[in-house]
Amino acid sequence: MKRYKSIDIVRGIAVFGMVFGHILNWWLVPEDYWLYLFVYYLLGPLAAGGFLFLSGLSGVFAYKKALIMVDKSEDFSMNMVRNGYLLRGLLLLIISFIYNTLIAIAINDLTWIWAWFVLQTIGFSLLMSWPFLNTSKKFRIIFGSIILIVNFYLLELLTPYQGQANFAGVLYHVLFNPLDLYPIIPFFVIFLLGTVAGELLYEINSIKNQEEREHALKHKFIFPIFLLGIVLTIFAIIYQYPSFFSYYKFSAIVFGIGLICLLVSTVIWFEEFEKITTKKNYNFFYYYSYYSFTIFLGHNVLYFLFYQQLNAVTIWIPIIITLFLFTLLLKFMYEKLGPKASLKAGIGVLSLVIAIKIEQRKYIKHGKVESALHLGRLLKFGGKSRS
Repeated sequence: MKRYKSIDIVRGIAVFGMVFGHILNWWLVPEDYWLYLFVYYLLGPLAAGGFLFLSGLSGVFAYKKALIMVDKSEDFSMNMVRNGYLLRGLLLLIISFIYNTLIAIAINDLTWIWAWFVLQTIGFSLLMSWPFLNTSKKFRIIFGSIILIVNFYLLELLTPYQGQANFAGVLYHVLFNPLDLYPIIPFFVIFLLGTVAGELLYEINSIKNQEEREHALKHKFIFPIFLLGIVLTIFAIIYQYPSFFSYYKFSAIVFGIGLICLLVSTVIWFEEFEKITTKKNYNFFYYYSYYSFTIFLGHNVLYFLFYQQLNAVTIWIPIIITLFLFTLLLKFMYEKLGPKASLKAGIGVLSLVIAIKIEQRKYIKHGKVESALHLGRLLKFGGKSRS
């Protein structure tokens, strides 16, 4: 099955944008904070939404490949596929709650133990998306559109109760704390739309005839998604202008989805029809994609480097030097450590190991010792193949 390097490029762009935005947020003096807000409101939905969209897309690819393993191997079952998928979400949630707790302690506000940083949002999105993976693409689009609209009516209804110790106040905190990060409902919708795009891309990728595959890719994926991106972007700008600048507004989320559609379709078109060369795996954005979760946790050390010390003019040289050195560090990690330094890869291996051990115990409990031994060999092979 073909690997689209362009997907890594788009994910890398999203992660790079996250790091760049956070540096602006941390290092700018308060009087020049307008520069961060400009970048945040204009490109924030793209960076944030792009990460969730591609997480959904990649999740479907992994799910479909696991289904092939179920068909080909008697040792691999649907229970293992389900458990592995859900365990990835649970492991992400454990890490996210540890991260949130550290943030809450650092800012002396324990309410931030429950906060929609990206790891928490992706973890819940993985868990919530499992029942939808075998539904039709049309159903996921309709369902996602409905709950996206409902979300913003719900936000308007609950906002007056923010911070109150009643049911409505708690519900607001659970769903929307804080609004300027990754609140679950709109970003789950983006994740769900990513699963639709991933399944469509997977089906096209399964076409063996190259001419037919290229025709399908152009007319069933690239052109429709590019056109959809134009429509959504224009609609978001026009609808209740200029609310698309307000990150948490309906128009801003639609604006982000539109930009994601434009970027994904354009980059895949460039790759597939050789408008640019993507034969070299180790490009600039590839490292940011490969170490996306690791970067999310690790880049926080940059917070202390020039905290609120730089203005809109002096900030650029430190940013360029920092990002250059940061990229060199990622390149070094890739060459020397590979997946051993990847939180994403580690979660994948650990979820597979736990899923196999759960299935082994079931076999042993029912006296199926030979099947348990087969799974043991699969566990040994899987661990080696991913390390």
